[in-house]
Amino acid sequence: MRSRILLLLFCLLLVIVAGCSKKTEITGKQFIPREELVDLLVDLHLIDGITNDRKFYRKYEGVDSIDMVGPIFEKYQVSKEMFDTTMYEYSRYPEIFDQVYNDVLMKLNIMLDENDLEDILKEDEINLDSLVKQQRK
Repeated sequence: MRSRILLLLFCLLLVIVAGCSKKTEITGKQFIPREELVDLLVDLHLIDGITNDRKFYRKYEGVDSIDMVGPIFEKYQVSKEMFDTTMYEYSRYPEIFDQVYNDVLMKLNIMLDENDLEDILKEDEINLDSLVKQQRK
C-alpha cells in the first residue's frame, strides 16, 4: 500500500515537473529557422501593406497580396506546407510567437524610421537649396 502511494506521488511529481518545463525555441528540419521566419514575415507584411493601398489596385488591377506569397516563399526556399507547419507549431507556444513578432515589429519600425529619415533629409535638402538660392539673389 505504501509503495503504491509513493509510486503515485512520484508519478504526480514527474507530471508536474514535465508540465512546468517551457519550450524556448522551435527547432527541426520541418520548421523555418527563427531568423528566416522573422525576415519572411516582414516581407509578407510589407507586401500586404503595399497591396492594400488604393494606388496599387489602380495600377495593378487583378493582383492581390495572395498572388505575391509564392515569390516570397521562393525567395526563402520555403514551401507553403513548411510555412503552415511552422506557424502551427509557433501558435502552440504563444510566448515564443510573441518574441518572433516583437522581432518582426522591430524590423518594420526600423524600416519606417529609416524611410522617415530619408524624407526628412530630402526636405532639408530642398529647404537648403531654396535658402542658398535666396542668398545668391
